[in-house]
Amino acid sequence: MRRELGMTIALVVMCLGLYISNPDFLGQSNSINTLRQISMLGIFAMGIGFVIIAGGIDLSIGSVIGLTGVLIAKLSSTQIGGLGYPLWIGIPVALGVALLIGLGQGLLITRLKLQPFIVTLGGMLFLRGVSQTIAQGGTLSLGGSPLLALANGGLLKSGSDALVPYPLLMFLAVSAVATYALHFTVFGRYVYAIGGNRDAAEYSGINVRRVETSTYVISAGLGGVAGVCYASYIGQMSQQVGIAYEMYAIAAAVLGGCSLRGGEGTVLGIIIGSAVMRVIDNGINMFQLPYQDADRIQRIWRLDPNWTFIIIGAVILVAVILDQIVHMVQTKRRIRHASAGAAEAAPSLQAAAAVGAAESPAARAPDRESV
Repeated sequence: MRRELGMTIALVVMCLGLYISNPDFLGQSNSINTLRQISMLGIFAMGIGFVIIAGGIDLSIGSVIGLTGVLIAKLSSTQIGGLGYPLWIGIPVALGVALLIGLGQGLLITRLKLQPFIVTLGGMLFLRGVSQTIAQGGTLSLGGSPLLALANGGLLKSGSDALVPYPLLMFLAVSAVATYALHFTVFGRYVYAIGGNRDAAEYSGINVRRVETSTYVISAGLGGVAGVCYASYIGQMSQQVGIAYEMYAIAAAVLGGCSLRGGEGTVLGIIIGSAVMRVIDNGINMFQLPYQDADRIQRIWRLDPNWTFIIIGAVILVAVILDQIVHMVQTKRRIRHASAGAAEAAPSLQAAAAVGAAESPAARAPDRESV
C-alpha cells in the first residue's frame, strides 16, 4: 500500500505541475480525453498485471489489440475492403480470436515449457504480420459504423463532450471484476503463490499449468476488449495500431507495484500506474514554459514530442531500479530479523538442552550408584 500511496502522491504532483504550466491540462476536453486514454490503457494493463504477478510476461498484447481492431474492421466495415457483416458478428469473432491467441500462447508456455518472453515475442511479430495481411498493408476504415459511438460517446453530456466516456465505465467494470478475482478468490491466491514460488506452489497441489494458462487467456481477452475500444476510437485500423502498447502496459503494471519477479502487485496499483503513464504521455504535449528571449519577446518553450520514448523508457528504468532496491532492502531486513530471532532462541535452546541432559537416565546414574 505504501507503493500505491507514493505513486498517488507523484501523480497528484505531476497533475498540479502540468496545471500550473498549462491550465488547459485540466480543461474539460483534455481531462475527458485523458480519462479515456487512461481507461483504454488500464483495461489491457490489467490483463498484463495478472501475467506479471504469476511470474510471466506478455509482449504480444499490442499485436492482439491491433489484430482485434483489424478483424472487426474487416468483418463489419461497409467501406472498401470490409465484408459488411453486422457488428454482433464481427466483435464476438474478434474477441474469440483474442481468447484463442491467449490460450495458444499459454499452452505453449506451460505444456512445452517454452520461455514466455520468446513465445510472446514470436506471437507479437506473427500477429502483426497477420494484421498486415488482412489489411493488405493498408488501412481498413470503420467510417459510418455505430461502433464509433463507443469510445467517443458516454454519459452526462456537457456540450459536445460526454463527462463519463464509455471506456471509463468499461474500465471500472474490468477493475471491479479483477479486484474480486485477484484479491478475494482462490484463483487469485494461486496466482500470487505461483509468482512467489512456482515450485512450492506445484508441490502444494496447485494446478500451476492451468492457472498460468488462464492468466494469458485473461491478458489476451482484455487486450481484445481494448482492441474494440481502440477500433471505435481511431476508426481506421492498420497493422500500425498497437505498436509499443505492450511497453506502456508493462510500465503501468511495474509503476503500480507489480514486480517482474512475480508474486507482487495489486489492482489499485495498476490503475494508478496506468494513470501515471497517460499523464506523462499527455504532459509531454501539454507542458509549456513561458520565457523572454534576448530581445525580451515573450515566448513559450515546449517539450519536444520526440522525447516521448526517451522519457517513458527512463520512467521504466527508474521503476525497475527502485523495485530492485526495495527488494534488496526487504531481503536484508528479513535476513537481519531471522538472525536476531535465531540469536534470541539460542540461549533458551541451550537451557532446554541442559535441563534435558540433567533429567536423562545417564545424568541420574551417579545418584543410583551412590544409593
